[in-house]
Amino acid sequence: MIQNSSNPASSGSCKNKSLIELSINDYHAVQQSEFEALTHSIGENVELCVVINGNGIHRVMNKSDECQVGDMYIIGSGVSHSYYAIDSVHYPTVLSVRFDPKSVLYSKYADHTCSQFCYGVFRDNIPISYALLNSHSITEITNICKSLKDELENNSLENFEAARSYLILLLITVARYINLADTVLPSYSKEWSIVSAAIREIFNRCSDADMTLESIASSLYVSKSHLSRLFQKVVGEPFLDYVRKVRIKKACNLLHYTTMTNEEIVGKCGLKDIPTFYRQFKTVTGMTPHRYRISQNSNYSSNSVIKEQVLNELSDCLQNGRLSQSGELLKKALDSGISAAEILNSGLLAGMNIVADRFKNNEVFVPTVLAAAKVMNSGMEILKPYLVNEKMKYIGKVCIGTVRGDLHDIGKNLVKIMMQSKGLEVIDLGVDVAPQEFINTAIEQNCQVICCSALLTTTMGVMRDVVECAKDAGIRDTVKILIGGAPVTEDFCREIGADKFTPDAVSAAEAAIQFCR
Repeated sequence: MIQNSSNPASSGSCKNKSLIELSINDYHAVQQSEFEALTHSIGENVELCVVINGNGIHRVMNKSDECQVGDMYIIGSGVSHSYYAIDSVHYPTVLSVRFDPKSVLYSKYADHTCSQFCYGVFRDNIPISYALLNSHSITEITNICKSLKDELENNSLENFEAARSYLILLLITVARYINLADTVLPSYSKEWSIVSAAIREIFNRCSDADMTLESIASSLYVSKSHLSRLFQKVVGEPFLDYVRKVRIKKACNLLHYTTMTNEEIVGKCGLKDIPTFYRQFKTVTGMTPHRYRISQNSNYSSNSVIKEQVLNELSDCLQNGRLSQSGELLKKALDSGISAAEILNSGLLAGMNIVADRFKNNEVFVPTVLAAAKVMNSGMEILKPYLVNEKMKYIGKVCIGTVRGDLHDIGKNLVKIMMQSKGLEVIDLGVDVAPQEFINTAIEQNCQVICCSALLTTTMGVMRDVVECAKDAGIRDTVKILIGGAPVTEDFCREIGADKFTPDAVSAAEAAIQFCR
């Protein structure tokens, strides 16, 4: 018998470049956290699971069933599943083999659109199969897995080719049992087919930040509402929540197995920006990306721990408006060899983005935002010369100002802060700004967005002049115009021909991000 390991994340599992993994796990937990279920049950690999001892609960997507000795499941990529104990006495022991079909199998056997995908273990494009094994079948499966394990333990090309051969033998054997059994969930066949196709599209387009429910539904020739209902029914959660989990799971793998920077991971996972990545990652995992990388790699440099501590302290300092302490932390960060770009993204902007979210949710108010902005602006002045040398890359460039005849700037300053927190370079023209000054700045500084603010009804008309000046200068088709302020409305925006009206600072920043992408 293959040696047992006591938990699903044990270091006793065998790997060969993560292409094939084999383990035996006891599932004692009656209930797992969202992240534990995520990290152990969803991915791009195919997984073969056999209950070899005990009994428990097996949850597949939104469906839970009791499992017992002999239950064999083959789970396709993107299908979330997990095992649980019934109570402290009754728990399942599961033999698991995970592999990447694209990297391990050949030609049609690695093509999920082919009926011979994984040697025919799946039916009718449904990414899950089931068979109940007898004692003889369990022995046959475990013997093949023991030989597979022996080859994986010797990390060489020759042994890996032998392991591949045993994996193919395992799949052929399993396919024979599957063909003799009734497939699981027959009433869900059509629904599973549609959801399975959607899941494959999600994995194929994971790096596409513009992927939406509508675009996936369109590629499958089904309506947006129909796919949304099917996802909720079959997967057990909304489409967007599932996509978020897939992206964070991919980020976890990249943090664990590569040395990619956070910026590179954001691009690979289709996330909007660094602050969004930090926020979503911490929401799901309970830790920062840096801390997760350290937790997964015991050889990670202790300097990395110091770096994370300094950046976290700087972020907390900004959130609490501690101006004097922020200067000391910035100097400490620079002296520690942390790049100015990383200090800005992972320290100042990460903290400012948290403040922005809390402001949007009415958890903090204007004084807190302004206090955080003082820390942000002070930090930017210190980092400016370093950022120039490092050629800091911004998402886009915006010029902003309060229009001619209006001297109010609190709203304009809030918008500027929120835009900076999203990684935009913002040129502040101040107050009482003439229409032509907006246009000249946009041309000279190559801005993608002009943002106009007004608090008085008597100055709103200047916004129309800005739009007309943009037309006269020939930049109306290339530069977007955002407007906002207490008296400004959506109807007024349409009337003057501006691109977007936003009622608050957070939505203004989000709109600018969309225009700059």
